[in-house]
Amino acid sequence: MSLPSALLFNDPRYHAVHAPDGARSVVLAHRTDDRVVGTLAGVLDGPTFTSGYSAPFGGVDLERPDETPSRICAVVDDAVAQLDALGVRETVVRCRPACHGAPAAEDAVRFALLNAGFAVAEADLSFTLDLRGIRDGEQWLAARKRELRRAVRQAEPERLTLRDAEDWDAAFALLRANREQRGRTLSVDLERVLAVRGAFGDRVRLAVLRHDTEGPVAAALTYRVSGPAELVVAWGDADHDLPASPMPVLALRLVERALDDGLAALDLGTSTLPDGAGHRVPNDGLVQFKRAVGATAELRPVLVRRTP
Repeated sequence: MSLPSALLFNDPRYHAVHAPDGARSVVLAHRTDDRVVGTLAGVLDGPTFTSGYSAPFGGVDLERPDETPSRICAVVDDAVAQLDALGVRETVVRCRPACHGAPAAEDAVRFALLNAGFAVAEADLSFTLDLRGIRDGEQWLAARKRELRRAVRQAEPERLTLRDAEDWDAAFALLRANREQRGRTLSVDLERVLAVRGAFGDRVRLAVLRHDTEGPVAAALTYRVSGPAELVVAWGDADHDLPASPMPVLALRLVERALDDGLAALDLGTSTLPDGAGHRVPNDGLVQFKRAVGATAELRPVLVRRTP
């Protein structure tokens, strides 16, 4: 029996890049009749199993997006039983945004996990840009508020083009510089990104926004995590003297590219920061920008189950 199409972060090839020595990729399948209903995949490291290992999210992969809640509960219950049999003491599931599955299915997955003894260990705010019903970049821009439309005009979009990076070191350095300017560290490193690209090819892209006289002014690293949606892993601008930020134009160019690729959504990731006390707090500036480009917020919890 074939397995459901897995999220990139649930694929054993992704696990092979990130799992430490001694850990292994595990796929827990629930079968009924003549098919696999769903799977829970992750990395088993000692007594801990994590779905979404070294990734922003993981979760349950379903064969059918309209699967019944009862069968989704059976997938989770079966996975828990298999993990208990393996001697797992802690199970971590980093829930995915609904754009990488189906909203009703993701709600049912969380329902099933919570009723199987999982508890919320962490909560994050994720932002998704829904592209369904949008014809092109012009229509997307016309639907934005006046302030964003003005910001795009001020950035002179006719002078900015988005192209896949030829020099990954230089493009990645631009992303690092963006984080350093804000006193933060980029959450991914180039060696791992290139290893993931080696496994998944063009599902991993690094694009550069180039100004006709300034050269590279911004970059975006994206993963085609699922069939309908692409995740913006990191994006930002740096090393330029432009009078206006090129970021609104970068958002426009990513929307245009996603529409050309037939995507239903752009996952813009989370907009929170650690507060040093084990909690996460909103990054209001980033929240405001993502709202301005049309993204909507969604709770993205991390659920944990522990056994004695």
